[in-house]
Amino acid sequence: MPRQLNAEFRRLLIERRAFLEPHLTVTEVARRLQTNKTYISKLVNESYGMPFPDLVNSLRVRYAQAYRAEHPGARQQEVAAACGFSSVSFFNRVYKKVTGVTPRHDSESL
Repeated sequence: MPRQLNAEFRRLLIERRAFLEPHLTVTEVARRLQTNKTYISKLVNESYGMPFPDLVNSLRVRYAQAYRAEHPGARQQEVAAACGFSSVSFFNRVYKKVTGVTPRHDSESL
């Protein structure tokens, strides 16, 4: 993959925090970077070793962990919304898939 595309992808997704947008898709990222979704999918798989949705969700979970540390009284609904998840149940499922524990259980260890 061209380094420039990788740098632009990283800048958009991570530095500009596009991963926090609830309905972000690989097609939307490709449109913003003026390329096609096949290139973006290949870039993510080769550079991060996972499909695009998994990358976005893992970034969201990492952000959720930091958010909860900074806002210990935040309710699940607030954390899920702040991290780009469309629902609390989806947030809980993804969080457990990524970390191995539920958000509630993880918060007990903070």
